[in-house]
Amino acid sequence: MPTTEEKYQALLKDLNELGVYLHGRGDKTNALSQQFADNAKKDSSNREFDLSQSRMLDYQHHLWHEIGNLVDKLIKQYD
Repeated sequence: MPTTEEKYQALLKDLNELGVYLHGRGDKTNALSQQFADNAKKDSSNREFDLSQSRMLDYQHHLWHEIGNLVDKLIKQYD
């Protein structure tokens, strides 16, 4: 049976992995947002759709990083 300290360390490890995952999702979403923005400049036939997608993904990008930052803050607080 794991000790309280072992459980605590496992939780911190899991939180760290969650933070890395969240920031990674934010980065991927940002890259996809940029692809839509770039496509909107190149192809006028779908410009409104591409710009809409880009804005939505940019918003998601900020949310992923904001949640990741909250997880990072917890890790720093308890590590």
